[in-house]
Amino acid sequence: MMNAHDLNWDDLRVLSAVIDTKSLSAAAKTLGIDPATVSRRMTRLTATLGLPVYSKHVDGWRPNPDLTQFLELVAQFHHQLEHALSTLQERSSTPSGRISVEAPACIVTGILLPNFENLAASAPELNVTLHRSAAASGLGQNDLIITSVQPEQGRLMTQAIGQMTLEAFAPKDTRPEQHAHWIAGREAEDAFHVDDIGETIFGCPATHHLDTFADASRMMFSSGSSTVLPRVVAREHAAKLLRVNPTMVKKVPLFLCFHESRKSDPTIRAVTDWIRATFKKEGAACKATFPDPE
Repeated sequence: MMNAHDLNWDDLRVLSAVIDTKSLSAAAKTLGIDPATVSRRMTRLTATLGLPVYSKHVDGWRPNPDLTQFLELVAQFHHQLEHALSTLQERSSTPSGRISVEAPACIVTGILLPNFENLAASAPELNVTLHRSAAASGLGQNDLIITSVQPEQGRLMTQAIGQMTLEAFAPKDTRPEQHAHWIAGREAEDAFHVDDIGETIFGCPATHHLDTFADASRMMFSSGSSTVLPRVVAREHAAKLLRVNPTMVKKVPLFLCFHESRKSDPTIRAVTDWIRATFKKEGAACKATFPDPE
């Protein structure tokens, strides 16, 4: 009869990464091992359990529904272990250790990085990794995510931290007829659905598409085209920009998420406090630069 002693803990570590990333190759990248090693671990675990852990389908790998409870237990164990390690760290008054934060590119570049020195000063023992992403639907291998899509994954603490305000801009020296040739985002910024507000403002589909708002801003100046940008991105070039229609803006809610087992973790608390303060500061600066019409 099989019992817990038959399980290889390293196999479970790999399985936890596969559960979080939903991909064998992504799990391998996260753990810093070869994809073939991940595949061998899953094969060995399948032999131990007597059931396939994952099966290959046209749209990718899917977990075996007969192992739902087992997979949930593995995921819970991973987060409980993280919580236990965090509890040990609470003995220190200074937050320390590694922490990974994932957010849309414009938030990482336009909000977090310009204010990183404040976190470094208040928590110098932290080792921070910032990931750029589209709308995250779960934590994956991250400790915190900032997303415009409220995750449905269970056991997450989800807090509203503000909103991203987008509007249309063009270089000041452009002619009105040039505004019909506008630039939309794609993929990396898809969570903000730029096409929706852009087509409403300009009355036609976008002429060009780029992956990030930073690239859209560069093309705007080099081509004379218009684009839709978050105010936090546009603020850097405010003196050179024309606000195409300040009465038409799009406000996208943003959420900060982390696992509920870490709500008393001083490291999580330090980073969430920094993120909140940073959003408040940048929000006030954007309102001062681009006031809403009365």
